[in-house]
Amino acid sequence: MTSSTDRTATDRSDGRFGSRRLGRAMLTAVLLVAGLGSMPVASAHGGTVTVNGFRLEQWFGLIPLVVGLGIVVASQYLHRLRPAAARYRLQGTIVGLVVGIFGAIWIVQLSPYEWLTAQPIVPRAIHAPLMLLVGAGIMLASVLVGQFRWSRQPRFAGLGVLLGMWVAYPGLSALGLYTETNSLGYLVVLGLVVALGYVLYRDAGGLIRRLLADRTARQFGVAVGALSVLFFAFSSGMLYLIPDDGTGVSLSEQIVSVLPVADPLVMWPAVEFWYPTVPIGGVISVGTVLLVTLFGTLIGLNAALFAFQSGSGTSQTSAGIAGIAAPQACCCCGPALSQIAVVTLGPSAGAPIYLLFGDPSSSIGSLFFVASVAVLTGLLVRATDRPDEPQPEPATAPA
Repeated sequence: MTSSTDRTATDRSDGRFGSRRLGRAMLTAVLLVAGLGSMPVASAHGGTVTVNGFRLEQWFGLIPLVVGLGIVVASQYLHRLRPAAARYRLQGTIVGLVVGIFGAIWIVQLSPYEWLTAQPIVPRAIHAPLMLLVGAGIMLASVLVGQFRWSRQPRFAGLGVLLGMWVAYPGLSALGLYTETNSLGYLVVLGLVVALGYVLYRDAGGLIRRLLADRTARQFGVAVGALSVLFFAFSSGMLYLIPDDGTGVSLSEQIVSVLPVADPLVMWPAVEFWYPTVPIGGVISVGTVLLVTLFGTLIGLNAALFAFQSGSGTSQTSAGIAGIAAPQACCCCGPALSQIAVVTLGPSAGAPIYLLFGDPSSSIGSLFFVASVAVLTGLLVRATDRPDEPQPEPATAPA
């Protein structure tokens, strides 16, 4: 009885210690990004920036990116080198992500703009019919698989149909039915958010409540989700620190304006801003906020699941943890890999790859989003449907 009490007290102490470390890691992320934005930029173009006479290249960002990835990987093997260091796995992961995302944002901000005139791997002329065909295939497969595999859970098929409609909607232009203000587009976007929330509530609600009750899992999920939102905001162009030179626009003056933006799928009211004293700018619309928040929430929940199972003390194997972490990493790495392709292959050769993930207007990029939503949601539902495994108790008690 005494040993159990001592162990519980130790776990709470470790949880509080880990909480402070996670908090400091998040503060470090903010300071690193703020430091990148506070550089007095003299000129920025063609993948370089001049700061106080020093010429900084885009490929410099590969250094913190590789170092950060190395820290993340090394953190997963700390327990093999020293079992007592296993408690620092999550803290090391956060530190590695902070360093890696700093490098990724560096690469994104200094990305040359040759991709604007580049031709994607899939010619734009066949985007519409191809996306219409692929989207229809996803909808048909969702109905068939749902009928034979989840006949008592039609919500899975409904979610799949909405994901297929997300892909197919821009392809309606091949039939002359696509418009940027069609009510169907708004219904698809809002319907996907509602349907996803319903599926998670019905099929992963209990798991999510356990994750939120665990302090370490909750804070790790929030940290990873926030970092993913930060990265996707910069990689998608929602935020920027180094603006492109605009015709007839003074970058020394503050800019705030309201305008419509046709992404995702349809027109959304947006705010465009630029504050030269920070400096930071961006274009934030209702649709992109929904999109990035949805993606960040799914990534954060899966990260919390990773922390919950890796530190719960159950018989969860390394292969099982990898089954959670590996798909999640693949869902996050698309935009980063597209930017690395620009750095390593050059703007001309790397731009077509970038268009697959980084161009918001690319219909092919919607496949990455749809696949990521399906995989991340499936991981949460699958983790719930394991009655043969004992449910682990929270690693730390909430305050």
